Amino acid sequence: MIFITGTDTGVGKTYVSSILGNILKEKGINVGYLKPIESGGREDTITLKNTLNLKDDLDLINPINLKNPLCPNIAFEVENYNISLEEIKNRIKNSFNILKNKYNFLIVEGAGGVCVPIKDNFLMSDLIKFLELPTIIVSRPNLGTINHTLLTIEHLRNKNISVKGVIINCITDLGDIPYYEKTFKTIEKCGDIDIIGIVKNKDKYDINVKKIL
Repeated sequence: MIFITGTDTGVGKTYVSSILGNILKEKGINVGYLKPIESGGREDTITLKNTLNLKDDLDLINPINLKNPLCPNIAFEVENYNISLEEIKNRIKNSFNILKNKYNFLIVEGAGGVCVPIKDNFLMSDLIKFLELPTIIVSRPNLGTINHTLLTIEHLRNKNISVKGVIINCITDLGDIPYYEKTFKTIEKCGDIDIIGIVKNKDKYDINVKKIL
């Protein structure tokens, strides 16, 4: 099992999750997917359900769904969605337990970055800790990614969450980014972390699956 998190919203967590899921399926692994919380509809959940040809009910794959594309704690408030943190955790844990027992490998995808508040003072990283999962960080190659990636790594490690590596999702073509190789080496050196994958597009990627399994 793995928790896919990211340095921010829009870095391609769902895209990378779909590629990773297909890689594992090609290896004969029965792969499931859980999106504990999604706001702004169910686009991510439906994408992975279709990509991985899952038969599970949407409410099982995505137990907490919010209508507005907002940070979860804000969406709960503006939607007058009265639910306690304990109920949120119970719903997620119930889906998690069902899916982890059904599949050989479960991909759990977060929402936003690791410091996104879910409810009260409960952050996305607290959910990762609650589920006792190791993580992979999806990052972007652009200027600024060193800071965002290193801060994410540090935050997770401060909570004693295992970080298996970083996958760079090329939302910007590498040819348009000067000295990107040095950026990647800086992340690895300063973060004491491996970049275990680079995704250029849906047909061109290199991911070290052994680092994930």
